[in-house]
Amino acid sequence: MKLVAHRGFSGQYPENTMIAFEKAVEEKYDQIELDVRLSKDSVPLVIHDATINRTSNGGRKFVHDLTIEELKKYDFGSWFDRKFQGERIATLEEVLQLLEKEEISINIELKNGPIIPLNLEEEVLKLVRKYNMQDRTLYSSFDHQSVLRLYKLDPTIKVGLIFHINLVNVFDYINSLDMEVYSIHPNYFYVTEKMAIEAKKSGLKLNVYTVDDIKLARELEKIGVDSLITNQITKDSYQ
Repeated sequence: MKLVAHRGFSGQYPENTMIAFEKAVEEKYDQIELDVRLSKDSVPLVIHDATINRTSNGGRKFVHDLTIEELKKYDFGSWFDRKFQGERIATLEEVLQLLEKEEISINIELKNGPIIPLNLEEEVLKLVRKYNMQDRTLYSSFDHQSVLRLYKLDPTIKVGLIFHINLVNVFDYINSLDMEVYSIHPNYFYVTEKMAIEAKKSGLKLNVYTVDDIKLARELEKIGVDSLITNQITKDSYQ
């Protein structure tokens, strides 16, 4: 089972920052997961929330209302621990520059709301191609329309569907879509052995979020989960 660093090594470092990604590389995670939104000037930025107040000192401002220059002025580290003071918001390009020479893949989660920028998918694809990371990139989202837009731009990419709800006939739903789905990403408490068996039958990878308990992780591995998205579990701690 592969271990995926959720927003970088976010159990020990401020989420979605360069230091969290650098430490995830050092810990030899199989994959890094991160969230991407567009700034006002259409720069793909690595941040989970639509606003910056939870993870910065910038107050309740929307990411899409600020330029990259404005966003880079804020501190995105101190909220986690004062020793990370001065950590700035990361751009997707900065992360790709870090990872392009490493043996690690990336899961780019596309974030939308409260606005739906229709150029997000195109801007993200451009950067991944620029750094020749196509073969090591998985794209995912709760917004399946966004995933479909991305797939239509490039049907050769790997796309994953994230589910926060326990859908009825989930595999019928996937089969009805006008795209080839690579993986499904359900919340761990909905995952069953039956789901794992059906995913395998359908040729789908089963990537589960977010698990920090090693006992639970071992149980999920036993039923056939392919990847575990985690804040805290490392390769060393899972031995």
